[in-house]
Amino acid sequence: MPKVKVNFFATLRAIVGQKTVEVDLPEGATVRDLAEALVRQYPALREHFFTEDGRLHHSIHILLDGRDFIYLPKGEGEEVTNGVKIDIFPPVGGG
Repeated sequence: MPKVKVNFFATLRAIVGQKTVEVDLPEGATVRDLAEALVRQYPALREHFFTEDGRLHHSIHILLDGRDFIYLPKGEGEEVTNGVKIDIFPPVGGG
């Protein structure tokens, strides 16, 4: 069972109340499974992570070893392995 450390940044850090949390995941867990586990622990993350129809927002930046999940071969279906570095950033805007 992978235990992963998740680092939160900006407004997401304020929601969870700390910079880093540890999450226990079952073997074979995916990025989506991770997001769902985090929402169970911190329900206020739901609006930042998921669309109204339950899809994972592509505007949320979930990075596995520095690579955003939307650019990984399996996207939200990418497996989260033990020891992977996970950083989560809120949507970024600006001009």
